[in-house]
Amino acid sequence: MNKKNGQSSTLLEQDIRARFDEEKKLVTNAHKQKNHGKATMVTISIILAIIVLSGIIYPLFQL
Repeated sequence: MNKKNGQSSTLLEQDIRARFDEEKKLVTNAHKQKNHGKATMVTISIILAIIVLSGIIYPLFQL
């Protein structure tokens, strides 16, 4: 290891540490919020499934 001017870490370790410090500034914590649109999507998907199934089944009863 290079021990220049009393420093015990190498230039590579210093560079890695500096890059990690810069990256930590850019990273934000994820907010744990409930997805409010999920109930709407489930409702719409159920309605679409009913419409599709009725479109398939209704003509069968017309025979």
